[in-house]
Amino acid sequence: LVVRHPGNRGIAAALNTGIRAAKADAVEAPAFFLTFDQDSEVSPDFVSCLVGTAREARAAGLGVGLVAPSEVEGLPSPVSGYRKGFLLGSTPIQSGLLIPRETITRVGLFAEPLFIDGVDTDFGLRVARQGLLVVLSPATRLGHSLGRRHRPTLLGRPVTLGGEPLALVYSAPFRYYYLVRNRILLNRMHGRGHLAWSVRETVADLRHVAIVQLFVPGRGRRAAAALAGLRDGWAGRTGRIPDALERAVSGDR
Repeated sequence: LVVRHPGNRGIAAALNTGIRAAKADAVEAPAFFLTFDQDSEVSPDFVSCLVGTAREARAAGLGVGLVAPSEVEGLPSPVSGYRKGFLLGSTPIQSGLLIPRETITRVGLFAEPLFIDGVDTDFGLRVARQGLLVVLSPATRLGHSLGRRHRPTLLGRPVTLGGEPLALVYSAPFRYYYLVRNRILLNRMHGRGHLAWSVRETVADLRHVAIVQLFVPGRGRRAAAALAGLRDGWAGRTGRIPDALERAVSGDR
C-alpha cells in the first residue's frame, strides 16, 4: 500500500499518515510499526532482530517504548544505560525505529508542527516522559545517509585529523532553518524537564553550525536560513519553511 500526499507536508505528517494507513489496512491491529527514510539500507534479518529484542526485553520486565538499531552508518547509537542485560538508548533517529502499538496509544503520533528536524527527538522525549524505555537491539545495523560530506582544505592542503583527511558532515542550506528554529522550539517544549539535555544539544548544534560556516561553501545562504530560523523560533512559528526563503537559500530565484 502506497499513500501519497499531494504536497510536501513534512516527515512527521508522512509518518503519521503511514501509521494510520497501516492500522486501517490491517485485519488485526499491528503489534509494531517500523519507520524508515527512503535512503536507509538494512540486512535481511533487521526486522526480526528488532522484534526479537522487543519481545525479550518485555519478557524481562522492561517497559519497552521503542527499539532502535545499535549502529547507524558505522557509528554506535548513544547508550544511556544498561538494565537487565539490555542496552538502553535516549533519542534515536526515526529511521529504523520499531514502535510498539502501545507506545502510539500512550504517547500519540509524531509532532507535525516541527515538520522535519527534531521530530524524532521530540518523540523520544515524550516516550521517556511516559516512563517507557528505548532499547537498543544488539548487532543490528542501519545503513543511512547522515548528510553530505565536505573535505576542507587550508592553504590548498587537506585538513587532517589523526593523520586522516577530515570529512565534515553538513546539510543543504534550507535544513539550517529547521535545525535552528526547531532547537528553540524543542528547548521550549522539553527544556524545563531536561535542562542538561537542552544545554548539551544546543551547544552541539551551535558548534556544528560554526564549524560548517568556517569550512563549507554556501555560507551566505546557510547563514540566511539559520538567522530566519532563529527569528521564527523565537516567534514560535511552526510548519514548513516560508516558500520565498526556501527559494532564496536554494539558489532558485
